[in-house]
Amino acid sequence: MAARNKWIILVVGLLLAGYVIWFFSNIVIYILISAVLSIMGRPLLILLDKIKLGKFTMPHTLSAILTLLVIYGLIGGFFAVVLPLLVAQVQSLASMNPVVLMNSIKEPLAWLNNFLISHQMILPNESIELLVTNKVMAYANITNASDIANSVVSLAGSLFIAIFAIGFITFFFLKQDRMLINGIMALTPVKLQSEIKHIYLKVIRMLSKYFLGLCLDLFIVITLITVSTWLFGFKNALMIGFFAGIMNIVPYIGPFIGWGIAMVFAITGIIDSGQTLDLFQVFMKISGTLIVINLLDAFILQPTIYANVVKAHPLEIFLVILLAGSLAGIPGMILAIPAYTVLRIIAKEFLNQYPIVNKFTRHI
Repeated sequence: MAARNKWIILVVGLLLAGYVIWFFSNIVIYILISAVLSIMGRPLLILLDKIKLGKFTMPHTLSAILTLLVIYGLIGGFFAVVLPLLVAQVQSLASMNPVVLMNSIKEPLAWLNNFLISHQMILPNESIELLVTNKVMAYANITNASDIANSVVSLAGSLFIAIFAIGFITFFFLKQDRMLINGIMALTPVKLQSEIKHIYLKVIRMLSKYFLGLCLDLFIVITLITVSTWLFGFKNALMIGFFAGIMNIVPYIGPFIGWGIAMVFAITGIIDSGQTLDLFQVFMKISGTLIVINLLDAFILQPTIYANVVKAHPLEIFLVILLAGSLAGIPGMILAIPAYTVLRIIAKEFLNQYPIVNKFTRHI
């Protein structure tokens, strides 16, 4: 009877905790992002703490402030470079003559239209232009200027709150680096605190390496794509490199999304500059570039960068990502590897007596 009551209390507690997390999901997301940023900034924080000039020793609070400023400075600098280019691209598209645009892509559209009709994807009396026009008009009918203005104001307010909240929480995670573990310890039974602390330290160490490795991998891929497309003479090389490279965060399907975005930027850049559009040539250059760089990333960069971090078989990671994608979509696929790494560390600590757990965790 007592055992049954214990299980009932446990299940009710888990359900209640799940509801609280769902109800306060925004705050939970802020905390998770802050935890990730503090983990990524931890190596810099430790380095700053070691600075000594004579009798002067770097105060830990100042180290935390400088680390947070560096993190926000890198993020802000990144967007300061990308956003003006994106705005210029949008303005260029808005000012483009629709007649010139349609004439430039008339032949590719006709081919695509015939392909869709022949494969019974659209009716013979339909066309891509008509379908797109109807969708745009339908959207325009359900929106108006006041709705758009309200959405923009609401988004700006939410973004400001998010930036401030994440920065505030990250600062205290950096300044009081034991805050997170102390909170976890407060919710942990005394007999399990030693194991939980060991898990926490190992998770922090492995995730620090993982996120820093991820940033390095993205930087290399974005640089390679940007330089390659620039050498091919594409006007929007930086935009192509950024969006096609950043989509590599999404496993497996990300490169295909990045390819679509790259094609759009390449085509609009050619049309905007007044050059003659050769769709087949653009397709071959963009596709060839992304295929070569993605293969280089998959078989050389990622195994080299993540070799000492994830320590899992490629097939194992592939299945984990598929399962995460089926459960939580693209966000699940993005978080699959770090979440799986944490679960393996926990399993190794508590369930290492089982052969299957020992097999999957023996390298961590």
